[in-house]
Amino acid sequence: MPNDKTVHPRFRRSELFAGLEWLTESSRFEGTNSDMHWVAWTENGNLFTVDDDGQNFGSPWNFANLMRVEGTPPNHVVSLISQFPELVRPEGDRCRRYVDGAVAVGSRIYVAAYDYDNLVPGYEERESVIGLLSVNSGVAAMMYSDDEGTTWQNVPSPEDGPESYFLGPKFAGLAFVQFGPGATQIPEAHGDYLYALSNDGNWETGDHVFLARVPKDSILDRSAWEFFASPGEGAISIEEPIWSKDEHAARPILRDPGRIGHPTMTYVPALNRFLLSYSTDPVPHTLNTPREVALKTWDQTAELLLFEGPTPWGPWGLIHHDEAWEHPHTPYLPQIPGKWLDEDGQGGWMIFSGDYVIPNCEGEYYGFMTRRFRLTPR
Repeated sequence: MPNDKTVHPRFRRSELFAGLEWLTESSRFEGTNSDMHWVAWTENGNLFTVDDDGQNFGSPWNFANLMRVEGTPPNHVVSLISQFPELVRPEGDRCRRYVDGAVAVGSRIYVAAYDYDNLVPGYEERESVIGLLSVNSGVAAMMYSDDEGTTWQNVPSPEDGPESYFLGPKFAGLAFVQFGPGATQIPEAHGDYLYALSNDGNWETGDHVFLARVPKDSILDRSAWEFFASPGEGAISIEEPIWSKDEHAARPILRDPGRIGHPTMTYVPALNRFLLSYSTDPVPHTLNTPREVALKTWDQTAELLLFEGPTPWGPWGLIHHDEAWEHPHTPYLPQIPGKWLDEDGQGGWMIFSGDYVIPNCEGEYYGFMTRRFRLTPR
């Protein structure tokens, strides 16, 4: 049944939608065994996902993977395309490199190579705690492929670190706003700009969502990037936002302290609205958390939040908040592929990552997950 609480302690409710209703059970595509699944939709209609940490279809484990997704659930087919052989991970824990920030412009696919900073003193048992903290560090480079992921250009060197980052920690968890196949559905009001968003802090329980924009033909030009710098935190209408070339001047489009995992956003042409979603661990992943509390509580429960707004900077209205999303599992990184939206824009398929706690990456839940939903109009 849809979640239709009329009052929420942290956010105003959407005036358009009363909630979200799941129409199917969750389903994992058999053989997938990786997570994150950042989406890129090329102009010729192909859907790709950029995935972290996995062994899809019996492949060797790798920290970076590219998969193609053909068709529409429940009849989709997922296949492994690349494990980014050109991308070499730095040694040590200071730059724990992964991939995110996928987008297609025409037939070219862009993917960000980004780092966590796991070199954190005081938590010596890294695998049990530091790996769950994963402090955002920055984007090392924007890679690209002109052959649907077979080969990659502009790949960062393993020696590239924070001194030479393309984007800093406010934008490490990069996700591009989805604007149709090959970025062909950007509304006229936004010109030829692509938008990208990220949380800060750490991957699962940051404090803010920040927004950037760049002309779609200038993604590789760092000087062309601008950062949303208006006040309001996504709660007020802003007709002419302030954009700054200074990344440090960025102001949030949404604030939810200690509760923002990597956010994603999709433009819905049929509604002329933007859908913003993220998941979160209810217990923030911070250095202040006692180690015994972290081990007992982190990643045991996940929350899901879905908002709608008229622009990429809001104002946002909460559609759905699930305090125990998919429990007893702990999924994360919800995304709504534009390719799988219903014609009226009020439903579609969500993809997300299955948890790595239950049953501990044994292939029963962890992987490429899908579930069909509909939004309930007011």
